[in-house]
Amino acid sequence: MRVAHVIGAFRDGYGYEENHLPHFQTLGGAQVSLVTSVLAPGERVPTGGASRSGLGESPGSYEYRGVAIHRLEAGFRARKGSQVVLRGLKDTLRGIRPDILHVHGPIGALFFQAMATARGLDVPAVVDNHLCYFNLRPYHLAKRTYYRSLFRRVVRPMFASAIGRYVPLMPDSEAVLHNELGVPYDRISHSTLGADAQTFRYDADARQETRERLGIPEDAPVVAFCGRIRPGKDIDVLVSAWGRIADSHGARLLVIGPVADGLEGNPLDGVEDRHREMVTVTGHVPNAELPGFLSAVDIGVWPGDPGIATIEAMACGLAIVHTNPWYVAGMSQYGNGAAFTRGDSGSLAGTLDSILQDRDRLERMRSQSRRLAEDVFDWRVVAARTNAIYDEVVNGRPSAMPDLWERGGPDGREFV
Repeated sequence: MRVAHVIGAFRDGYGYEENHLPHFQTLGGAQVSLVTSVLAPGERVPTGGASRSGLGESPGSYEYRGVAIHRLEAGFRARKGSQVVLRGLKDTLRGIRPDILHVHGPIGALFFQAMATARGLDVPAVVDNHLCYFNLRPYHLAKRTYYRSLFRRVVRPMFASAIGRYVPLMPDSEAVLHNELGVPYDRISHSTLGADAQTFRYDADARQETRERLGIPEDAPVVAFCGRIRPGKDIDVLVSAWGRIADSHGARLLVIGPVADGLEGNPLDGVEDRHREMVTVTGHVPNAELPGFLSAVDIGVWPGDPGIATIEAMACGLAIVHTNPWYVAGMSQYGNGAAFTRGDSGSLAGTLDSILQDRDRLERMRSQSRRLAEDVFDWRVVAARTNAIYDEVVNGRPSAMPDLWERGGPDGREFV
């Protein structure tokens, strides 16, 4: 099967879905292309819509991990820099002759362009969705009007014949599709984000080396956050909770990831002086080096908005602790995780304390995290599932894919 992914920005060597899913689809027998802009993630073309060659990458085609990458000049049709369109998209897809189009994201200018192109070339499409209630913020009137009125009544019917399936990647993204965009459940098939379980795995030697380099005692339990440190991640809640249990368990705190621009205040301001030497902040860690850092950790905590690092941590055998579980349902289905009340540092401290008091439980949680990563979240499993969804769409069959989570469960609307 010939598959073409369409996404606004792409950078080699990152750990995002578009860096891994297409590659592992090729290992499953698909012929895969990825069409994107010259922009790297986070970059913008100049105001006014004109693009510049060399901003991020140059236009052209090359191969990355068995996937044909096609970079096109970029321009905008909306005021926000994230609204990119691709010049020459139709001609590029005509040359690829895909059996199916995989569009990353159900909103924005590129979605419109890709779907109009799919309809014009008579190519069926699947549209995946990462959008959750936590990243809808602020959910102002303009967004509500677009999602609940314009998309439901105009956009979705306009492209209904071209879109074979919507593919949410977590429960909360399904809730947004259904509740806000009006997509019926019978047009939805579940998939997930993932991690390469052969790359992300526990390494005893890396654990020892990393702990020695960071000055962490061999027998000290390590609690860690991994991800981009920005508003919504609630790092202050983790710092406060850890401070309550640091002395009783000798636990170290490891914060892995860069601090986002514009973050007000130091997220570690709440660390008491006597605990300063028990905290390590790494800054940005390249994706290739993350398995070594995660191997040094026992419990991974995501006190606020979730991130892909949760799955990578599971693959490295970490017990996971997270907030109310609507957007991570399925990530702790093997008894490998525990939840606490978001924003409540006392609740988080109690959860950490109960796990650290029972080392047998901690080891079971760690073992089950690895098993779950292999069974459900390995990119090989995700790619096989996605290829099966394509096959259903191309051949016009109803979905036979089993659900990965309960439909219609709790979602994140209360935090919008």
